[in-house]
Amino acid sequence: MYYDKGKVYVEKDDQCISCKNFTKGVACPLLQALGLGVVVLDGVMNVTNCGFYEEYKRHLKIVPIEKKTIKIDKE
Repeated sequence: MYYDKGKVYVEKDDQCISCKNFTKGVACPLLQALGLGVVVLDGVMNVTNCGFYEEYKRHLKIVPIEKKTIKIDKE
């Protein structure tokens, strides 16, 4: 996580990347404090043990593609 030109950026090393609240856009107290300037980030910080964190897991499955014939209507 780092701060540049008025914006807070989350990096791959930050726990925020897999946080359910972050992915849904819920106001994170840490990001909110940094964004409002209540807390000043000087340099780079990695978030690794956040009490607000809720793990977000993606559940993907492969859907078989059925062979279908395409009917084209001619006018």
